[in-house]
Amino acid sequence: MSGYSDIEKQQLTAPLTGSSPYQAAPLGQPKQQAERPAQQTGFRDPLFLLLFVGTTVAMTGIAFTKGVSAVTDAASSSDADAGSVSQGTQKAMGVIAILCACAVGLSGLILTYLMKHAESLIRSSLWINIFLTGLFAAVAFVNGQVWVALVFLLFTAINWCYMRAVQRRIPFASANLKVACAAIRDHFSVVFVSYLAVLKGVFWSVVVCLVSFYAYKANEITDDDQPEYNDDGTQKTISDNFGTAMFFIMLSMYWGNEVIRNISHVTTAGTVASWWYDPSRSNVVSGAYCRATTTSLGSIAFGSLIVAVIQMLKEMCNSAERRGEGNIFTCIARCILQCIQNMVEYFNRWAFVYVGVYGDSFISSGKAVWQLFKNRGWTMIINDDLIQRVLLLMALSVGCITGGIGALIPIITGDWLTELSSDTATLQYSFAACGFVIGLCLTMIMVSVVDSAVATVFVCLAEAPNVLESTHPAYFYDLTAAWRECHSIVF
Repeated sequence: MSGYSDIEKQQLTAPLTGSSPYQAAPLGQPKQQAERPAQQTGFRDPLFLLLFVGTTVAMTGIAFTKGVSAVTDAASSSDADAGSVSQGTQKAMGVIAILCACAVGLSGLILTYLMKHAESLIRSSLWINIFLTGLFAAVAFVNGQVWVALVFLLFTAINWCYMRAVQRRIPFASANLKVACAAIRDHFSVVFVSYLAVLKGVFWSVVVCLVSFYAYKANEITDDDQPEYNDDGTQKTISDNFGTAMFFIMLSMYWGNEVIRNISHVTTAGTVASWWYDPSRSNVVSGAYCRATTTSLGSIAFGSLIVAVIQMLKEMCNSAERRGEGNIFTCIARCILQCIQNMVEYFNRWAFVYVGVYGDSFISSGKAVWQLFKNRGWTMIINDDLIQRVLLLMALSVGCITGGIGALIPIITGDWLTELSSDTATLQYSFAACGFVIGLCLTMIMVSVVDSAVATVFVCLAEAPNVLESTHPAYFYDLTAAWRECHSIVF
């Protein structure tokens, strides 16, 4: 803030109007937005809340009453012996634990690095894209694949034109990213909500597997049952009811996974909004998480169900192709469904920000997002693209570093890992690949939180910009200066 003259400060604190009724106070008058607008009380979208809770309770109940029994019976009839875990396996798990710790530590350093070098990282990500497509074109030319090389040259030219076109937008994307990282840094425990989501996802996968196994055993046609035959005369081994059961089981799986992921997104949105409106508030993350899993859960379930249905329809098309029953229309339908899924997921990302910030219903949030798209659609899309390039670059970088650590472990430990393999090179390649995957996956969890925070900052800036001047003035001046540098007009 000290870097701005009095005239610049007066220009930067001019009224910035967004798409909501919570507009800034005129100059010279007290700020009306010092308090965060009260969230709606009561449960939103209760019908979908009851439907989701009922589905979850039913799936979990079947899994641990019928599913576990079915697995136990199948295991008891098997001759396979469950041997003890070998010493080599224990050591491998120890190495994996070390790689996980390194990945978590490195991903935690991302916030500080992004805040210091956001703009240069955005520019670097654009240049890397140009370099890679140009490199692929050169390799194709060397190998005599002229048409492939021409395609990559076209991509190189497009990337170059895109970089030139978005030059003025980079400072705003950089400022947006810095504010998002600052909010997460001040409430770092929100990251552990995303790690908790991973554990919940694993638990839900176990539930789905148990229910699926029970459905198979319950519909299996044994020698004691009345035989059933297919149209070609072959005897059936599974009842037709199994297909219907699996349809609802798979739909429940997709729905649960979407809800788990979006709970983390809504929690991050609520946390960043509290940082924006009232940084002195305590128990911010726990409060946002409680709202996401109670009063706003119906809205999350509503939006997630739409995506789950699309995913299920797409899986039906894929299944038809795997069975050889697909045709050109199935392929077209799958492509259309994929496009629809991408658009709905992008729309939901912004709608759930409004759910987390203001506690609106899903329909009300959707209307607010539509208004925001009409006002600032291209800015939202380009801002997202620039920032997501950087987040992916950081995730890949951490993956490469942890992969390098994994490759060094067999050299450092010497003969300690000989139970796994006596070939050091094999161990290096194995742990390098394992380290890369672990680093990439764990860092993607971290950057997903940053991505949610970026969207929330954009919404809060559109809805209540001058609040930030009261709560975090330095970030306010950076954001508004970057916006005017990009657009030469008020927000």
